[in-house]
Amino acid sequence: MEVRLPTQPLRQQRAPCYCQFWFVVSTDILAWMASLPLGKVLTLHYTSSDTTPIGRETGLSLCEVLEKASGEGFGKTAAIIQLAPDAPVDLCETEKLRAAFFAVPLEMRGSFLVLLLRECFRDLSWLALIHSVRGEAGLLVTSIVPKTPFFWAMHITEALHQNMQVLFSTLAQAEEQQPYLEGSAVTRGTRCLAEYHLGDYGHAWNRCWVLDRVDTWAVVMFIDFGQLATIPVQSLRSLDSDNFWTIPPLTQPFMLEKHILSSYEVVHRILKGKITGALNSELHILKFEESK
Repeated sequence: MEVRLPTQPLRQQRAPCYCQFWFVVSTDILAWMASLPLGKVLTLHYTSSDTTPIGRETGLSLCEVLEKASGEGFGKTAAIIQLAPDAPVDLCETEKLRAAFFAVPLEMRGSFLVLLLRECFRDLSWLALIHSVRGEAGLLVTSIVPKTPFFWAMHITEALHQNMQVLFSTLAQAEEQQPYLEGSAVTRGTRCLAEYHLGDYGHAWNRCWVLDRVDTWAVVMFIDFGQLATIPVQSLRSLDSDNFWTIPPLTQPFMLEKHILSSYEVVHRILKGKITGALNSELHILKFEESK
């Protein structure tokens, strides 16, 4: 079986979710592959203690081979990998490998966002609005998923500017009037107010949603920034009135079409480029190509 390496280095990836479970792609295999010259072709021959041969005879893809190896345990499956001469890179295969190694984060998936919108806003129309945007755009990055192409950003428009002004001024005025929540009131699904760190801009109180609770700690999502955080339960203020939830989330999920984000330095900065389409498996996640 021959497998072509992509034109971008492969990296260890992990898919975060609020229950703090991390799915880790095999470190050893990816670390080794990341050290190989780009554009090479790998010829893989596998032996297994299983009576069913894998590899060339069964026509398994690289991802399927990795899954099978993970299921058997690497002690039972041995791989001999040889470098073949340079060959043209198949862009379709490269895209498939890219999609396989960069799983969509849980908090960006449609099923998660539908639940969030139902519980917080009682309205799902936001999902239908955000996926239709195309063309030149400026994005204010609010959060990233490191070592992946996924990030949260505010699409800079006049409507966004107006919504930000109304929401942030309303929250600033209401903050001191909102009581701190009793410990028993903080449960999964609670709408509340918490301090959000804005980097060099300091802290500000913003809308959040409780995803889980562990003893005196709450795992929350800051809805207008796409950021997960674990904060003390006693630091949460009440924000259950629907009046605070009429403006839809200010940020939305994006995916870089050709690169990955490896540094938090891009957070709170503006990216200029073009929205080229949507991710096939999650149509609300827009693909973005940054201008050089």
